[in-house]
Amino acid sequence: MKIERFDYDSLHSTPWHKHASGQLYWLSHGILVIETTSVQWTVTPGSLGWFPADVSHSAWVPAGVKGQSLYLEPASCSPFPAHPGVYGADAFVMAILERLCREGDLSSPAEYQSHLLKLLGFEIAGAPDLPLQLTLPVDRRARNVANQLLKNPACELDQTQLAQQWGLSVRNLSRLFTQQTGLSFSQWRQQAKVVTSLQWVLAGLPVSEVALRSGYSNVSAYIDVFRQRFGKTPGQFQNALLRTESRQKASG
Repeated sequence: MKIERFDYDSLHSTPWHKHASGQLYWLSHGILVIETTSVQWTVTPGSLGWFPADVSHSAWVPAGVKGQSLYLEPASCSPFPAHPGVYGADAFVMAILERLCREGDLSSPAEYQSHLLKLLGFEIAGAPDLPLQLTLPVDRRARNVANQLLKNPACELDQTQLAQQWGLSVRNLSRLFTQQTGLSFSQWRQQAKVVTSLQWVLAGLPVSEVALRSGYSNVSAYIDVFRQRFGKTPGQFQNALLRTESRQKASG
């Protein structure tokens, strides 16, 4: 077991890589966007990002981020989920992590740490996935369209123009998104906008500005889509994250 703290500036990125160990992320400030070959995840304060060993991924930071990573040997990973995911971190899970970090100097018996890791794995495996993931198309041309929309959610090009730009017919673009993401193109684009908007919500920007940056001319429509995805309005989500950050800073 190894614990590392990280503090990255805005727009920091890591190239594609993988670890021989499992990796657990949690944040005290900011947002971390992690991408595998098929899914993009957004890790926020109050959530845990889990990635098993040998999963290729890259990461980037929309704004400054602070957090910690826990690296686990494969033998310790069996209680943890078999697939990557982002999970809620309640007070009990955070208490386990705090104890592991405090005992990370190996001053406690190995058996004690092993029990804590097993308990942590069982808690995470039993927790529901948070709606912080976005499935990505694997077809190269459709992926180019997806990447363009993720980089610029306010893009004004319509589906026909995007398809033509990347050498696809509208019908093929629709088929690829439906088959490879489980969402229609318009549904995926809407979800991409609202997931991408998290970086500005957490930065404390006014909801009207967040909506505009995310490609919504109607603020009420943005709030409705956000609530459908996350179960909270942008303001409620922002307040919850800020409270989480405050608690973690106080405990740290």
